Order: sequence, then C-alpha cells, then structure tokens
Amino acid sequence: MSNQEEAPVSVVLPTRPQHEQHEQHDRLASTSSVFGGTIALNRGQVNYIAGVLGGVTVTFVGHPFDTVKVRLQTQPTGRDALYTNTIDCVKKTYKGEGFSGFYAGVGSPLMGQMFFRAGSFAAFHEVHSVVQGNFEGLGKYEKLLLSGGVTGAIITLMETPIDIVKTKLQTFTMKQKINPTYTAPFHNTTSCIAFLYRKYGVSGFYQASSATLFRNIPANALFFPVNEIMKDIRIAQMGYKGEGDLKLIERLSCGAAAGFCYWVGTCPLDTIKSRMMMQRLEDQRSKGLTWSKTVRLMYKEGGVATFYQGVVPLALRSIPACGAMFATVDLVRNALGSVE
Repeated sequence: MSNQEEAPVSVVLPTRPQHEQHEQHDRLASTSSVFGGTIALNRGQVNYIAGVLGGVTVTFVGHPFDTVKVRLQTQPTGRDALYTNTIDCVKKTYKGEGFSGFYAGVGSPLMGQMFFRAGSFAAFHEVHSVVQGNFEGLGKYEKLLLSGGVTGAIITLMETPIDIVKTKLQTFTMKQKINPTYTAPFHNTTSCIAFLYRKYGVSGFYQASSATLFRNIPANALFFPVNEIMKDIRIAQMGYKGEGDLKLIERLSCGAAAGFCYWVGTCPLDTIKSRMMMQRLEDQRSKGLTWSKTVRLMYKEGGVATFYQGVVPLALRSIPACGAMFATVDLVRNALGSVE
C-alpha cells in the first residue's frame, strides 16, 4: 500500500479494538441510509449507539429465560420448592401468569440494558486501549482477559441497580405463591424503584453489590474476550481477509460462545448474587448476611447443587440472547462505519 497521503475516506471501525489505527480514525465519516445521509461519529458514539441496540436485543430475547432462572435460583429448597425443574417452572409460570409472566420485571432491564450495554461496550474498548498502551509484556489474549475483568469491575456500578429491581419484580409473585397472604408493595418497574428509594434510599439499589462485583470480574474476563477470540479463530479457519467477511451465522455463534462461557461458567456466583438480592435489605443487615455467610448457608442448605439452580435456563438463555446481542453490535458498527 502506498504511503502517500490520500483524500479522506470512510474509515473502518472493526468490532475488535485495533489500536494501531491512527488518531484520525477516531473520527468516522459514517454513511448510513437509515439516517438518510453522511453523519460524522467518533468511535465512542458508534460504540454507544451499537450498545444501546444490543441492549434492546439481549433483553427481548433473553428475559423469559432470565425470569425462569431467577425463580429457580431463589425458590425454597426441599419440600417447600415450588418447581421441580426448568420445564416445571415454565409450565407453572405460563399456567399462572400467561406469556406475560415470562416478561415480569422487563421494564427495568429494558431501560437499564440500553444504557448498561452502551456503557459496557464503550468501557471495554476504552479499557483495552489503555491496556494495549501500558502492558506490553502481555500477549494479545492476556490483554483481552485483563480488559474484560477490569470492565466487569467498572460496570458493577451500573448493573447492580438494574439487577436489584429486576430480581425483586421477578420474585414477588413467587412469594405470593408461598404465602397467599403476602401482598407485594410494588407491581411494576416504576413502583418498585419508588418503593426501594423511599424505604432504603440510594443504598437500596446497591444491595448485594459485592456479589455483583465477585460475579462480574471473572464473567467479563470471559465475555468480551471469548467473542473476539472466536472471531479470530473463524477468520483464520476460513481464510477471511478480515472481520468484515464474517457471515451473520458466524457472528451469532461467536457471541453465543461468549455468552455460554459468561453465564454457565459463573453460574454459582450468579446464584449467590440472586439469593442476596432477593433478601430484604433490613434482614441482610440485621442478620449479617454477607457474601461469605450467604455461601455457607447455601452450601448447608443443599450442597454444591444449590449453586447450580437455574443453570439450564442460564445455558438456554446465553446462546440466543448473547449471540443476538453481539451480532447486533457488530452489524450496527459496520453500518455506521464501512465494511472491512
């Protein structure tokens, strides 16, 4: 390729961070018929828009699985268990609440995921940029793993409030089945947010934040890197010139692999988080239900199997939801830039 200066053209912004690009690549001449013309967007803006749409996709595809997962994770064990397995939970949820029951609490993750995913994708690429420039002794994939773990710690601040509201809404109907006299103090996302703030203040939205942190660091150390690694492998296998050659099904499968590693690989940590989030905050404080004490109580309750409650819907959810999310982000970024 010639080293001569050329007239400005549309710049490729690949999904994979490639920080060897020149500084002028931070500004994109993005051409999209969706917007009806040429719009100049920087890398951060492209990441944000792609993340918002990815958040919408992952919520609508994955929320029914998430509802089943949370109910299995937080139900009583032994004779008091409401569901015998995943299929039983699906049947009882549909029979008792209809199809809408699987979307209980969807308002919180839908509103939150649009901004959470935007923030998480932007954070990962920015963190990776810093790691690339300051950890020269690490290999490519080691840098990806480190970037993912740091991103997981950062996004805990955004994710905990979203998960708290979602978990409360998903579990209150289960409490009503256990105790017919129980009346939930909230019935939708708005009333749940108002209730938590009125009763606990801002701290109510950060209940079990330690559990979210302990889950997020290893989970995200797998999540973003696995997607990038799988794309690298596929590109090498097929002899593609670059990421732009990947087909939709290949993007879906790479994202699905990343989601599977994220959710199934860290299922015990996610179960602990769900248990801590379903408790009343005053009980958690008065009984000293810390992360470590919750782990001991769960193990005493049912051994190792307790930490894998809900693993089946986790696995089922991770494949289509994360595959769709990563593919959406890829396609949006390519649409706002130019295909590689």
